[in-house]
Order: sequence, then structure tokens, then C-alpha cells
Amino acid sequence: MKKRGIEKVAIVKCLGYEQKKVDKAVEKALKLIEFDFSKYKGKKVLIKPNVVGVFPKKQIATTTNPTIVEAVCKILKKNNCKIFIGDSPFTNPEASFKASGIDKIAKKYGKLVIFELDKLVNVKDKKAKVLKKIPMSKTLKNADLVINMPKLKTHTLTKFTGAVKNLYGVVPGGLKQRTHLKAKGDKKFSNVLVDIYQNIMPELTIMDGIIAMEGEGPSSGDPVKTNLILASKNGIALDIAACKIIKLNPKSVFTTKEAVKRKLYPKFKFISVGDKLPKFKFDIPGCREKEQTKKMICDLFRERPIICDTNKCIKCGLCASKCPARAITLKPYPVVDKKKCIRCFCCIEICPQDALSLRHDPKVAKAMKEISK
Repeated sequence: MKKRGIEKVAIVKCLGYEQKKVDKAVEKALKLIEFDFSKYKGKKVLIKPNVVGVFPKKQIATTTNPTIVEAVCKILKKNNCKIFIGDSPFTNPEASFKASGIDKIAKKYGKLVIFELDKLVNVKDKKAKVLKKIPMSKTLKNADLVINMPKLKTHTLTKFTGAVKNLYGVVPGGLKQRTHLKAKGDKKFSNVLVDIYQNIMPELTIMDGIIAMEGEGPSSGDPVKTNLILASKNGIALDIAACKIIKLNPKSVFTTKEAVKRKLYPKFKFISVGDKLPKFKFDIPGCREKEQTKKMICDLFRERPIICDTNKCIKCGLCASKCPARAITLKPYPVVDKKKCIRCFCCIEICPQDALSLRHDPKVAKAMKEISK
């Protein structure tokens, strides 16, 4: 019997992105969590996928797959829902939606909404810790049902990007850069993410975990076949389950920890339904060591974005133009000013060629080796 306050998280295997397989897996997941679409008949529904940008080599592991979005749209169409699919990719929204394939789904079933091009309304929240006022798409704000559709990925700054992190995409256009300047560091930025989440509180979250990403996500990591679709009525519960799956302690993820602290979810627990909870050993970016000495060394010699391969860099200048702190100059390849860098890693996220990466200072590697003996 379901415990009060503890949500179900459906875990369903799906061996590939063939539409029939995805349709079946999504339907099964929604049935397992007993989500009732009938009460939204004729209502406005907004789907928020994860559309980061254009990444030809890793698109399948970076953005929510269109087959999963279509599977949900089919169910919504049966209930005569008015369908909106919206996001605000960091660079070139039109090209990003096209690269993801989601633009075609939006045209087929409803309307595509690029948040910064929509009419904006200010949502005020006195209980927010950082963002007391959030500019939000009017279409999103007026939706009767918000369906959050993140991708299973690790993240360079926040360790994990799931249901909570995916909603950062509701921040329109260039405001993302200014928000990064306002919320420097992983803890404060995670507070921003929870501020946004608590003002949307999506009623349904479906995660694309068929092909996930480990390492330097959300766009420069490595694809991993996990063959999973996750679903829950509570995004925090889903994030906790996803962390368990990739062997990441959810209590070490600041977004999840803060959400529980704010009582958006009661405990670090969930009820798993469907297939057996699988376990994958993902490469988690950042400092993983628990010992205080190692933590101090990591803090002393912080990682910085650098060019990993000049042959990859096409000198497009996206990293420099989107850097919130204006810490990057082209000489002719990107050079990061360590004093100005706020470690938001937006440059790594938007680089279409994976030319930027994080590398430990050699002194860090040597120090780690010494104290590990």
C-alpha cells in the first residue's frame, strides 16, 4: 500500500526509440503511476522538453527524444487537449528545436512556444531564496497541466540534471546569463532552480532515459544506453530515483536536498513500480571525494574550462558571446580569464563541437594521488 506523501516512480524498460516501443513504454509508465488524463479533457497542456541546442554528434544523448514527446501528444490528442510544446534553448531556439526534431511534433499536434518570444508575466514569490520575481511565459503560466520531460544526464555544475534542472529552460533568453551572474556557484544556482520549480510544480514528469549522458553534461558528456523511461507525479521523487539508478547519492545533489528542505517532497524516498530498479555506474563530474582534506584541495585548485582540442574548435565565438561574466576572449581560440570565471560552465554547455572541457590542474591530480596512498 502506498505510504502517505511518498510518490510512485514508474521504471519501464524501452529498448530503443522506435515509435511503437516508446508508445507502449510511455502508456505502461503512466498506467503504473495511475495518471488520469481524462480530467484534463479539452484543457491547455504545456510540454516542457529538454532542448539545449544544436549538437550534431550527440543530439540523441543531449535532448529529449521526439518519439517520447509524440507518445504523450497522442494520449493528449485522444482527450482533445490543446497542446503546447515550449522551451527556451540557450542558443538559436528555432535551430535547436529543428535539430531535436521536436518542431515537427509541435506542428503536427499543437503549437510550438519559444518562451522569450511569448508574452511574459512576472511571477512573484516572497518565499523564494534568490528569484523573488520570475519572468514567465504567459502560455506556461495559463496551462492547466504542465508536463515536464527531462533527459537523464549528469551535469558539470549541479552533478545531475533532471526534473528540477530542466525547468531552468523556462527562464527566457538572455535572462539565463544574468541569472547565472546573480547566482554564482552550485549551491546558490541550485536554490534558483528550486525557486523556479516551486512556482511551476508540474503535475507530471516523464524522463527520457533510453539514451542518457554521463560525465560533462548537459551536452559535452558521453552517451550511455540505459534503455529506460521514468514517470512520476512528483519531479523530486523522480530525480531521487534517477540518482539511485546512476549510483549518485541524491543527498549530495543540492537541488534535491534543497527541495526536500523546503518540504516540496517529504523524504529521500520513493516507491518503485514497474521494472526492477537498475543500477549503472555513471561518471559524475566534479569533486566526488568525501574526505575533508580532498575537498579543501578541490576548492583550492578549482577546475576551469579550457580547450581540449584545438582541432575541434571552429572559432564560432558562441562561448564568448554567451559567457555571463565576459570571462572568455578569442585569441584566436577561446581563453578563459580565471579571475572573472564564475564556474557556471555555460561555455561547455553550448559548444557545438565539444571543444571545451574541464581538466584538473596538474597540482590537484598530484595532491589527490598523494593523499590517496
